[in-house]
Amino acid sequence: MKSQFPLFRKRDILVFLVAAVLAIAGFLQWIPKSGTPVAVIEQNGKEIRRVELSSITQPETIVLEGEISVTVLLEPGQVSIVHSDCPDQICVNTGALTRPGQSAVCLPARVSVRIVGENNSGIDGMTG
Repeated sequence: MKSQFPLFRKRDILVFLVAAVLAIAGFLQWIPKSGTPVAVIEQNGKEIRRVELSSITQPETIVLEGEISVTVLLEPGQVSIVHSDCPDQICVNTGALTRPGQSAVCLPARVSVRIVGENNSGIDGMTG
């Protein structure tokens, strides 16, 4: 005996498939884009140096002088603030940065170190 009201009709399945495709496409937008990680070092709002982390073969130290001295260490695949004359040492305790989106900031020295992807547009997010 055939039911008078089937559980799913053809158009119900079509609507479900379209909704599933839209949901998957929306989810894929949130997956971080891979790219060559680039360390960006700034002091007083000005870019001091931009380095592709994959191009580093030997550890390199950068000393940023000012009222508060900050030492940045570039190593293969990572960057970190290893010394600061600031009192709280939050920037030093942040540790090594290895992935795009990570950052370390020394507010008293006005120094920031962040990692961006090669294809990073500089936009963190957007609402419509």
